[in-house]
Amino acid sequence: MMGLLDRGDLLPDWDEDWVVLEREWLRRLRLQALDTLAERLTRQGRPALALEAALASIRVEPLREDPHRAVISAHLAEGNVIEALRHYEAFRHLLRTELGTEPSRQFTRMISVGRR
Repeated sequence: MMGLLDRGDLLPDWDEDWVVLEREWLRRLRLQALDTLAERLTRQGRPALALEAALASIRVEPLREDPHRAVISAHLAEGNVIEALRHYEAFRHLLRTELGTEPSRQFTRMISVGRR
């Protein structure tokens, strides 16, 4: 499954306008597909595969919150509260370092519910 999730960009060495636009469209489509896949796999009780999809999305765009929430959901679905907390703290540190901001309230509430 990993090979399919980690495909590279469309014509990475080309910089023509039409290629740049198509490349960005495909990148966004891939991210949305990976996020949706991770959510569905978690709901279907397949958190290990959900984790693979979420991590593939993070490798493409590490500052997006959606795939990080999917990682937390997968960990919590497996009962791995410590891993969920560890991932949350790592993402929180990344946001602070790179953007000077915090995860959303929704994300923070999600992790506090998992601690109970």
